[in-house]
Amino acid sequence: MVVLETKSKSGEVAAIIVVCLAGVAALANLVGAVVLVRSFLSDPGELDDSLAMSATLGALVSVFAFVYGGWLLARRDETGRWVIVVAAAAQLALGLIGLLATLVNYDSGYGIHWFADESVLRSILIGLGGVPGAVTSMVNHSWAAALSSALLGGIVLLPAAMPWTAAYTLARPEDVVGPNV
Repeated sequence: MVVLETKSKSGEVAAIIVVCLAGVAALANLVGAVVLVRSFLSDPGELDDSLAMSATLGALVSVFAFVYGGWLLARRDETGRWVIVVAAAAQLALGLIGLLATLVNYDSGYGIHWFADESVLRSILIGLGGVPGAVTSMVNHSWAAALSSALLGGIVLLPAAMPWTAAYTLARPEDVVGPNV
C-alpha cells in the first residue's frame, strides 16, 4: 500500500510539473508570436512575409497544443500527455535544426535576416520565444537562440515522457468520464 501511494504521489507531482511547463511553453510561444507580429506590423519590409506568417501560425498551433494537452493531462487523460510530448518534441526538433543550421553555416540564399546583430543574452531570449525563436535562430545563424529554443522543448519533453506521468494518467479513478487509455 505504501509503494502504491508513493507511486501515485510521484505521478501526481510529475503531472503537475508537466502541466506547469506546458503552460510556460505555451506562454513562450504566444509571446514569440506577438513579438513577431508586432515587429512585422511596425516595419513590414524588415521581415519576410511568408516566413513570418508561417512562424506565427506555428507558434499559435504550438500554444493550442500545449494548452489543450495540459488541460487533458490535468484531467488525467493519456491523450493530453501525448499531445504535450509531440508538441515538445517538435519544439526540440526545431531548435536542433536551428542549431545544426548554425553549426554548418547554412544560408538559404534568399537574403532573409531579421533581428540580426543581437547580443548573446538577447539571442537567448529570442530563442525562448518558441517556434518564432527557433525560426529566428535559423535565419540569423544564432547558436544561442537555437540552443535556448531546443532547451525549451527538451525541458517540457523530459517530464512528459517519464513513466511516472504515464502512471498518473493510467491510475485514473473509475468515476471519471471517458476512456481509460
